[in-house]
Amino acid sequence: MVRKAVVVAGVAGLAVMGVGVPAQAAPQAACWGQASKVFAQTGVMGEHSASQATPRLGLRNLARALYDAGILPGDSMADLGVFVADELGLSIQACQP
Repeated sequence: MVRKAVVVAGVAGLAVMGVGVPAQAAPQAACWGQASKVFAQTGVMGEHSASQATPRLGLRNLARALYDAGILPGDSMADLGVFVADELGLSIQACQP
């Protein structure tokens, strides 16, 4: 439950530190789109970034920050999708290595 809260906060635009994930093969480009679609359907994704005060981190910058912190194996949106899918226990074909 705590790790899920970290993912929700991270995707909402907060930088998180200190959570590691195992290295994986490169995911397909469609992973982020499929993961975010499933994640949004859970009802815990939060509000669109446009409804937040500026400046906001943005998802691409979040992926880079998580990569720089050693949390993601790469800095792509696909890597962020794998992270979200794994943390929430989602089985998404495009996110499989």
